[in-house]
Amino acid sequence: MERYAILKPWHGRLKHRSLWVFDRHSVARGVAIGFFFGILTPVAQMLFALIAALVLRANPVVAAGSTLITNPLTLPVVYYGAYRIGSFVTGRNPGGEQSIEVSEDAAAHALDVAGWYPTLLDWASTIGPPLAVGVVTLALAAALTGYLVVHALWGLVRRVRR
Repeated sequence: MERYAILKPWHGRLKHRSLWVFDRHSVARGVAIGFFFGILTPVAQMLFALIAALVLRANPVVAAGSTLITNPLTLPVVYYGAYRIGSFVTGRNPGGEQSIEVSEDAAAHALDVAGWYPTLLDWASTIGPPLAVGVVTLALAAALTGYLVVHALWGLVRRVRR
């Protein structure tokens, strides 16, 4: 059996020129991929971005670096914004009073080992759908915005240099 046989299908993709150059298209694709997975997945963002970059022939360095759009400091703000966007898109009113009651109830039962599962299900059924819709919407919007901004800035820099 050949050593590292699992990597054999990727060998041709790893040698593709667009992966290792910093040109307008591969950088724009890398930024879009990084923003998408940086917002969409709370863990293993770089791994998913690297795999997608190889498949879509984007710059993997830019894709991995762009996932840092979210970090431990920005993640709560991004996910709260995603929840608000999801609430708007789904038509569910975030209802400050109702959300506060659900959150307070969940916090009160957080240390109750016997009742944690029903509390988690109640919280997930209340917060989960708007959050999921909002995260996907925000990830797609950020990816599209990043792609378009890179293309616009690249063109602007080219015009200024001439």
